[in-house]
Amino acid sequence: MSQLTICLIIFLLTLVGFAVGSKYVSITVISLISMVLMMLTGCLDAQTALGCFSNSSAILMASMFIVAAGLNKTQMVNNVSAFICRISKGSFTKVLAGYVILTFILAQFIPSAVVVFSIVSPLGLSVCKEMKLSPSKMMFSLGITSIGTVITLPLSSAIQEFARIEGFLEAYEYTHYNMKVTDITFAKFPVALAIMLLAVFVLPKFAPDYPIDVDESALGKGKAASTAVLDPIREVIGYLTFILVLAGMIFSSKIGLASWQITLIGALVIMACGILKKDEAIKSMNLSMVLLYIGALGIGNALSATGAADLIGNWLSGIVTGLNNNYLVGLLLFIVPFILTQFMLNLGVYSIFVPLYIMLCKSMGTNPIGPVMLCMIACMTAFFTPLATPAVPVMMGTGKYTVKDLIKMGWIPFLVITAVSVGWIMTVYPIF
Repeated sequence: MSQLTICLIIFLLTLVGFAVGSKYVSITVISLISMVLMMLTGCLDAQTALGCFSNSSAILMASMFIVAAGLNKTQMVNNVSAFICRISKGSFTKVLAGYVILTFILAQFIPSAVVVFSIVSPLGLSVCKEMKLSPSKMMFSLGITSIGTVITLPLSSAIQEFARIEGFLEAYEYTHYNMKVTDITFAKFPVALAIMLLAVFVLPKFAPDYPIDVDESALGKGKAASTAVLDPIREVIGYLTFILVLAGMIFSSKIGLASWQITLIGALVIMACGILKKDEAIKSMNLSMVLLYIGALGIGNALSATGAADLIGNWLSGIVTGLNNNYLVGLLLFIVPFILTQFMLNLGVYSIFVPLYIMLCKSMGTNPIGPVMLCMIACMTAFFTPLATPAVPVMMGTGKYTVKDLIKMGWIPFLVITAVSVGWIMTVYPIF
């Protein structure tokens, strides 16, 4: 039996475990078991598996949880929540709209859905508690906005992504079609707008109504709400640390520090200044979610290493050459990475398919901007499984969602995002 076959079998069993086994064993344990099986069967190199535990995104997640917990220890959360409750006059829709817009704005400066979600979700949770509403009605809306609207406006995140795409085009010597940073906005904004409208007006109707007393550790919040008020100096340090960490991530390329370094420094400041005690800091790291991400990262590496993604990519190339309709080709180019990114980390799928689409378009002599934008949107709207992106398991923990809940809430966004993406992009950036 080939390693590719073994990898696919383990992968399918993992999906079954996520779907039906989570009642008996946590999805974190299932994820790590799958990662170990991949390693023992030779599908995943031991050094690569070890590297997953030191992955920069894992460090960023744990550190940002501590920084967010430090902010939650201040009175900012309570003050903002009370203000929103006052201006909303008891309207959940107005409250949700405010936080969806805030999430969208942050996502234009911070190209990390899990960081954006970890910033806004504590505020949303506090408002839900203030209004005596179930957080499960709000968290999916915030999560899908943080995932699906990232890198839309021509700001820092889009500029960084534009540079990466340009690098791909230059590497494959296909610069005949000049791409601009505004092409990203032109392609993605209708999709982002559709996601925000769904998040405010549609998704809460499909969200479960779980009890209000959710596990706040999913937000790194711990017992912050019930602990003593910080003294004025630590209160200010909590505010400044959060603001400086946020600014640091926005301007990370200019100051010469990676995002994970900035959040780690911020977390150390929070702990060193006594804003969080040792037990509070450890609890706020939300290690269950971090380890779930590490396991998912290992599985994704195994799928890539064994050639599973390449196998599907080659199949895709064979089909595309036989089609001669922009919208049919666009649908295929969107659906394949969209499906894959539900089970593999979206960055990995994106890194595989963008070069593939560029090579495909170069061989056909067609415009690569449309396919690349379809791939970007498909990979950045992953919300059906915890394997897709680190923001999903965090969102699941915060809203107490199951995979079944994600499917129930996600099928309408899937249809709308697919229709808008393919219809719009294949009209303004046709292949043929």
